[in-house]
Amino acid sequence: MQEKTGNVILTYEDGADRLEQIPSEDRQIHSLVKEGYDCRRGCEQSWPVLYHLSHLRANLTEWLPVGKEDTLLEFGSDSGQLTGGFLKKAGHVVCVDKSVSRSRILSERYRDAENLEVHAGDPWKCLEDLGRRYDWVIACGLLAEAERYFDGDAPEQQALQKILSYVKPGGHLVLAADNRFGLKYWAGAAEPHTGRYFDSLEGTGHTFSRNRLEQILEAAGCGPYRFYYPYPERWFPMSLYSDRWLPKTGELNQNLRNFEGERLVLFEEEKVYDQLIADGRFPDFSNAFLIIVGEDRRDLPDYVKYSNDRAERFMIRTEIVQDHGSSLVCKVPAHPEAAEHVREMKRWEQELEQLYQKNGVHANRCELRGGKACFEFLRGKTLEEELDILRARKDYAGLQAELQEYKKLLADTLGPELKPFARSDLFVEMFGNPEFTKAYRGAPVNNLDWIFGNLMKTADGIWIIDYEWTFPVQVPIEYLIWRAVSLYQYGRNDLASLGLMTQMGISSEEERQFEEMEHHFQRWLLGGTVTIGEQYLATAGRTLRLETLLRTDRSNRIQVYADTGKGFSEEDSMWILTQPDKQGVIHLEIPLPQGTKALRLDPAEGCSLVKVRRLAGELGGSYELEYIHNGRELEAQGILYTTDDPQITVTNLVEGTRLIHAELSVEHMNPDTAYACMNLLNRMRAAERISQSGPYRILKKIKRALGR
Repeated sequence: MQEKTGNVILTYEDGADRLEQIPSEDRQIHSLVKEGYDCRRGCEQSWPVLYHLSHLRANLTEWLPVGKEDTLLEFGSDSGQLTGGFLKKAGHVVCVDKSVSRSRILSERYRDAENLEVHAGDPWKCLEDLGRRYDWVIACGLLAEAERYFDGDAPEQQALQKILSYVKPGGHLVLAADNRFGLKYWAGAAEPHTGRYFDSLEGTGHTFSRNRLEQILEAAGCGPYRFYYPYPERWFPMSLYSDRWLPKTGELNQNLRNFEGERLVLFEEEKVYDQLIADGRFPDFSNAFLIIVGEDRRDLPDYVKYSNDRAERFMIRTEIVQDHGSSLVCKVPAHPEAAEHVREMKRWEQELEQLYQKNGVHANRCELRGGKACFEFLRGKTLEEELDILRARKDYAGLQAELQEYKKLLADTLGPELKPFARSDLFVEMFGNPEFTKAYRGAPVNNLDWIFGNLMKTADGIWIIDYEWTFPVQVPIEYLIWRAVSLYQYGRNDLASLGLMTQMGISSEEERQFEEMEHHFQRWLLGGTVTIGEQYLATAGRTLRLETLLRTDRSNRIQVYADTGKGFSEEDSMWILTQPDKQGVIHLEIPLPQGTKALRLDPAEGCSLVKVRRLAGELGGSYELEYIHNGRELEAQGILYTTDDPQITVTNLVEGTRLIHAELSVEHMNPDTAYACMNLLNRMRAAERISQSGPYRILKKIKRALGR
């Protein structure tokens, strides 16, 4: 059976479409594709829509060096999340998937493609019927799906051996898998295929450790292979590392990706990643793997970073490749509209070099190669690294001195070009229309990234590593300084009290104006794109942090201390779980051990407002219990506690009492709120004491006598 959608022919067995149960999400996705829906505009706040239609899905494989004469098989093509990246490169693409419904979505999605054919049904039977071999076989879901088609103890090995028979000699097979021991699972993310916590770690998910993958590859006779590590994961990867280029500390800081549902946050993954990186263990805990099976190629990059979550004209990817024994940094257009942006980098190198070299500063050399802007990989120490060394030593005076040297370097470098600032149309377009209250000076052409991580000291002098954000627009030189200091201070909390902005000559009013400029600039770069971070906020499930869960759990319990002659102790205490009624009142019946001589209740474990409505002992009949506490009375409101250990100690417990009746309400408070209430209460009490004092009364009589 064949269907034609635009230029694309979909082939499947007669009746296969009628036998398939079509999920409701497929109908929605198909309808959106027909409408030309652009996921970058973020109108549909839905995980299935994001999963199927986000352009970031293709980041996993779009960078592969597929040639225009190559044939490519996408085995398990689903709705075409990766397909678009192949169609613009390969000579011919064959997509095979078990679902007719998903294949129809793919066909509609790429209806204008002239190098695509699509097959649906049993994927292995489709391959047998086609009887072809390919330069590239992309089989990202092969390992997770192997049990569906192969029996026995080694389904993954069988699947690999069979798929390899469809790879041409000298061709390449590409696999992907979630890491069984990925750090996100330790930190509390659910296993994606089962939706349950810790399934992956316990070995019940469709995930694989690196060691297990290597065993499967070796057993299947795969030959040479190379591991890549997609980050943050393989659904929306923004970077891919390799054993030749591993992450550095501080780089792995975008770790919340629970679009599909809630997750726990048991620890800060960024901090743990930094420890794993320092210990050389990152590959074992990467959240996912991408594996390329086949002979190594010079054009396979060591590292890939995508910057395509922005306006089309600025979408690029950055690759680090080996070039005759040395590393080369290449910026590649990730969208046709970005080609000019990449070409412009050569122009800016020439202009900035001419401007900077007068002061001993150089722009990293740029060479245009086949549509790429290629830069020398400089080796040295960035100013950011030098500042971090000073921070580690707590040499803040040295750090401040370095910042002043930076300010002087920037002023001296731009000095010959500095002119009184004049607002241009391009400035307003990029930065808005801030109301400056002072006169500024600025250069007519600016690299906005005069930031500390972009300035490197080498044996050949000082270099600007990257100048992608260079524009023929005049900005105040103070904005460049603010931008550098602001970016450096972010996340470095120890610098907050140093007043670095003031030392750099930037007032709080200027900070506010420059923040508005920066916000406008970032929105201008996005060009209406709804970023993956914004989509996460709108789409993701809850993130349940451990400390919040513990605090919530602790807030629903009261600790009771019974003194049987040894004093109050943790050993002789008990916890009672509480459940307030609709009015927020907790009703308790507390049994006491025989011989209880004294009693203490700890109603909370932090700042709180507690109102005791009833506290009575039962001994033949009930009697009211008197008590003291370590809070402050708020008259009818209750007892205000600003301590982490609120206490209510009974003072008249009759020995032999075996049961306590208690009714109370507990309102947990933010410490700042509790302290503010306490300060206000202290002032009111102080005012009352003054008004009741003898001298104050005499003063009032004198004022009345004088007629005032």
